[in-house]
Amino acid sequence: MKKIFIALTVCLTLTFLSACATIMRENSQNVSIRSNIDQVDIKVLNKNGEVVFNGKTPTTINLKTSANGYFNPEKYTVIASKNGYKTEQKIIDWHVSGWYYAGNLVVGGLLGYLIIDPITGDMYYLDEQAYINMSTK
Repeated sequence: MKKIFIALTVCLTLTFLSACATIMRENSQNVSIRSNIDQVDIKVLNKNGEVVFNGKTPTTINLKTSANGYFNPEKYTVIASKNGYKTEQKIIDWHVSGWYYAGNLVVGGLLGYLIIDPITGDMYYLDEQAYINMSTK
């Protein structure tokens, strides 16, 4: 009975560690926001339209790559404004990590592809930088 318990414990542990993107990535990352002029007011909204950051350029912020849910990547909109300039918008988009495809092919298998990585959101990453080109009115 003890050997069965140990074997099950080892199998469960290996199962939960077998999703490659979950091992290699986190579900948040730093994103740099820059503009062609300094001190531009920015507001960052998630895909639900909620403000997740207010500040000025240049800055680096930490954003979640997943919107909490099964196969639910996050996407952000940066709204930039400054007196004398047109209001600009920039999308910070999501992408699927190569670790999700290649790592699960080699190590994680279907459990990594269909359960662990999609639930944790670690399979996604965001654009590393958002550059906003402000133009005068």
